[in-house]
Amino acid sequence: QLSPSQPSPERVPSPEEQEWAGPEALCPGWLEDEAPDGEVPGHSGDPDDATHAYERLQSALCQEGLPPTLDCSAEPRTGFGPLDMTVCILGSPTPFLPVLLEGGTRCPGAMVLCLSPTWASRVPSETSPGAWSLLLSRGVSFKAGGHSALETFAPPRRANYVTGTFAPGDPEGGWVGELARDLDCPTGGSAPLAHRLEDALVARWVLAARANLPVPPTLAFVLGARGDLPAEPAAPGVRLVRLEDPQGQQGLVQEE
Repeated sequence: QLSPSQPSPERVPSPEEQEWAGPEALCPGWLEDEAPDGEVPGHSGDPDDATHAYERLQSALCQEGLPPTLDCSAEPRTGFGPLDMTVCILGSPTPFLPVLLEGGTRCPGAMVLCLSPTWASRVPSETSPGAWSLLLSRGVSFKAGGHSALETFAPPRRANYVTGTFAPGDPEGGWVGELARDLDCPTGGSAPLAHRLEDALVARWVLAARANLPVPPTLAFVLGARGDLPAEPAAPGVRLVRLEDPQGQQGLVQEE
């Protein structure tokens, strides 16, 4: 590690590399108030969100000693077909940075980071009735050596695999879950699945009752019905106490 007094060994980017067009480059058309069918409803496409996510990416790259992202968006990339591999990461860049870097080394250009819902659109699938295809008009692609580039795609690039920050508490969790809903390609999760896995009681019940895996001894007091926690089958190591009657709850808790 370098102390603050030591000079940084990182390459100083050229003026062309340092320049990027700001929010309008990251969220083209963000002032337009339109929401075509299939796109995420109720999201304003605030350029500040994309800008902050882009800045977090640059900070993470800098901490890893990697070059900053080049802005290549002025010259759209063409020639992508349905058989070209596109692994799309939606949302915050930091949780998936190791995946993006490793993927960029093994399959240069195939890993694409989407930082804003305005960078993607959902269209009815041509192969799976009732499902949707995710098309990327913009993204940050990763190549060998930790190099990355902000690119635009014309025509939009179809995603073959999608994952991202589905956690409900994540600021990007809402639009990520909507973009990844009912896609015609494999996904690395979903908002409902993330919600269930974040619930420690549900996760332990599933592991113990359905997978027969040992879990820490658990005493859980449940308010209300909690229909997502069936009474049967019993989960070894997990005891549920339902507090349905306000009268005598304190005594019941002490007894258990």
